[in-house]
Amino acid sequence: MSISIGGRLVGNKTKTLIIAEAGINHDGKLEQAFQLIDMAAKAGADVVKFQLFTAAHMYPYSAGTYRTANGKDTDIYSLIKDMEVPEYWIPQLMKRCSEQKIGFLCTTCDEDSTDLLNKYGVDAFKIASSEITHIPLLEHTAKTGKAIILSEGAANMAEICRAIYAIKESGNGQVGLMHCTAEYPAKLEDCNTNIIETYHRMFPDVVIGFSDHTIEPSLAPVQAVLNGAKIIEKHITIDRKLSGADHSFALEYEQLKELVNEIRIAENYPDRILKNEIIRGRTDKSTLEGERHTRKFVHRGIFTLTSLRAGDVLNKNNMVVLRPGNSENGIEPQFFNMLAEKKVKINKDIGASQPIKWDDILNI
Repeated sequence: MSISIGGRLVGNKTKTLIIAEAGINHDGKLEQAFQLIDMAAKAGADVVKFQLFTAAHMYPYSAGTYRTANGKDTDIYSLIKDMEVPEYWIPQLMKRCSEQKIGFLCTTCDEDSTDLLNKYGVDAFKIASSEITHIPLLEHTAKTGKAIILSEGAANMAEICRAIYAIKESGNGQVGLMHCTAEYPAKLEDCNTNIIETYHRMFPDVVIGFSDHTIEPSLAPVQAVLNGAKIIEKHITIDRKLSGADHSFALEYEQLKELVNEIRIAENYPDRILKNEIIRGRTDKSTLEGERHTRKFVHRGIFTLTSLRAGDVLNKNNMVVLRPGNSENGIEPQFFNMLAEKKVKINKDIGASQPIKWDDILNI
């Protein structure tokens, strides 16, 4: 089993694919995005990844503030708004990647982003941990027929199985599953890379990888490779001292170069690498204590897109699936299509950008 990511094939018999996660560390500047691509290519990464989203399809206005990895409290909606990638960037980023001979990959966070990326001919999509329960997005993206790389931070095993099932039931068998710890930065003792071996047994037709959020450049990724990870993902930055949300735990050029070198050594000489039982940890998957706040903050629910009056019928034009932030969450996304198809009615007035709860639709 192998899948194509950024024009690179990866599977159980290939070398480890190294993804440099530029993410939002472009800080809204195209030239800085180009610097991240150049840096990733020079350091020897195989693929560089960005994120495509809009604030309106990610958080409600009431999401509140978010404490970034450098300890700064920031209005989450404004932060996301400032980090939106405009459409005209996409062909330019892809062109720069082609010039630098590095693969291009992008995270999709909503159906519109999937459609936009698909229009530009990407061969794969990344879906973040926060969207693992966003079944409508998984199904929509799977129907493109392109590979999907799915992260599982803060999820439980039932949610992981449901997500993979949703993708495959949509007719898409090209799946990569990325183990990760949804802490920013993550602690080495929370990495539990032994879970990768569990996934190999559970999902033999899925490519298994590791998305690392620890500060150390290569300790956890090397252990993940020894456990059988075929994809390694790590955040990058041109300067850890920059003020954005993801800079402080990302790798600068020399650290990324170190990561690439250490992974290649681990691949070629695995018997020379000592197993670190603290990093390898557990073989089972559950939400860790350190992930609970992140899970509550980013795992999505159903919200109103427009103001609704009592008796209004829910449909795909007046509902949206959002991350709650610090606000209350709505009904789980897996029920989105059912609510629309069954023409369920609201039993009270609800303003725009508000969570829809079961009590809001019962008895109607």
